[in-house]
Amino acid sequence: MSEALALFPLHTVLLPWNSLPLKIFEPRYSDLVAECLRDNRPFGIVLIRDGEETDREPELFRTGTRARIVDWQNREDGLLGIRVLGDRRFRILEYRPDDQGLLRAEVELLPPEPACEIPDAYRYMQELLLHIHPQARDKQADEDFNRILFQLAFLLPLDNGLKQQLLEIDDCQERAAVLHAELIRLGVIQYVKPD
Repeated sequence: MSEALALFPLHTVLLPWNSLPLKIFEPRYSDLVAECLRDNRPFGIVLIRDGEETDREPELFRTGTRARIVDWQNREDGLLGIRVLGDRRFRILEYRPDDQGLLRAEVELLPPEPACEIPDAYRYMQELLLHIHPQARDKQADEDFNRILFQLAFLLPLDNGLKQQLLEIDDCQERAAVLHAELIRLGVIQYVKPD
């Protein structure tokens, strides 16, 4: 299923089930926020492969996360602040700038993430998530492994390239294996209490 989506390119990866605060200072993005709030529409956040956030045509990765505005406020510095929540992955089919320099894309929405049980070998990831983000217990189904993987990957100080790789993987078990290998490399696992 394809849909038209305005894009917000960043040097940050937004993963599903995570929220991200954004400062809006460019007129093209102020217009986008107004449009999304008025029409209750989402937009897409996608990682920049090459270029800057202020460029009119940066080179983008092709997989991103659809985002919905869940809060906004006028900041003390005069800028608009918004908080978005990632809800669904997408792949860009094509994109181009409009007259205001906002990137407009035709995207393919990827299937929603199915609920996935936590394998015993990866149960420590749930404990690690609750250790670094105790509020996660209130915000997620405790046994939804896809949510745990995406929230853990988003909260940990991982390289954007790895976060993008995890976003692009379609299979829960494969995503878990990649994150597990990185946690071993970082030495995180040795600090997690075994079952």
